[in-house]
Amino acid sequence: MGSEVKRDDTQMEALAAILAGGIDAGLAEAGWRLIAAARRIVLLAHEHPDPDALGSALGLAHALRPLGKECVVACADPAPENYTFLPGRESIVTALPDEAFDLVIALDAGELSRYGALYTRHQAFFDTATILNIDHHITSSGCGQVNIIDPVSAATAELLTLFLLARGVAIPKVAADCLLAGIITDTRAFEFDATTARTLMAGAYLVGQGAVPEASIKPVYRMKPLAKARLWGAALDREMRVTADGRVVWTAVRQAYLAESGATADMDDGLASYLLDIDGVGIAAVFKEQAAGSATKVSLRAAAPYDVAAIARRFGGGGHVHAAGCTLAMSVDEAIHALTPELEAAVRGK
Repeated sequence: MGSEVKRDDTQMEALAAILAGGIDAGLAEAGWRLIAAARRIVLLAHEHPDPDALGSALGLAHALRPLGKECVVACADPAPENYTFLPGRESIVTALPDEAFDLVIALDAGELSRYGALYTRHQAFFDTATILNIDHHITSSGCGQVNIIDPVSAATAELLTLFLLARGVAIPKVAADCLLAGIITDTRAFEFDATTARTLMAGAYLVGQGAVPEASIKPVYRMKPLAKARLWGAALDREMRVTADGRVVWTAVRQAYLAESGATADMDDGLASYLLDIDGVGIAAVFKEQAAGSATKVSLRAAAPYDVAAIARRFGGGGHVHAAGCTLAMSVDEAIHALTPELEAAVRGK
């Protein structure tokens, strides 16, 4: 039994060494210098957070606190109720207690505007603060003095795993739980083609640290509240349309459907990916009406060879090649009218 444990430890050390070599050493060192010099750190997750944004912020905080760092995890929006698989989610604040921070670590988005009300309420502070930006989106421009942006990483949580291992920082189980949740949900349980051998190795390392894949897979992909099922039913039954010879599908989630179903605003999560699974579909879109019809949030998903990040960029958004989004300052119907021709042109041009 003892020899088996030793052999496992040796394998974990070898895996850690491989992963540590996957990040740019100069950038990792520059980022760590900012952390080393800071005592009190605020870690930002972008607005309308997903498990990668929150898992990255919480996971990094869990790893830094044993080093004597005072960490505050902040997000403009509260964590969705079903994110109970993220240890420490109850500690997330939606308003900064003060501005006495030595360092801001902005995670999973490369533009300060993506941090929503946190940024607008404290714009003067953020515009002059020392910022370390860690992100994996190909559309990120970087918002920090040091920007560690790696589109090869399938999730910001994958990039953070490399970053911590490159600096020899221990990843305790609570941090591993958070980081694995980020990787799993940004790859749809390692299904998306952004998943690489390195992504799988990072997942394996975090499992080796005690993280349990089912803890996030079950609530995100298998369990659905009744209200969420009713919301999806309304959107699919009343709004779903198929165009471009079956290669484009879209639907809309209106405020009235949220009220009728008793669903919360985050319960459209996963709907765009569900539409993409329809046989023959190349691009799927969900148009989500915001409060008072003031704007429309659009979630885009694509199968190869289509690029929805390029489409989202043209409308002021961004994301991944096969998973992107944008927010349009117009009604749902106006947004559908403006964007669906772009989706149809994209599939017909390939």
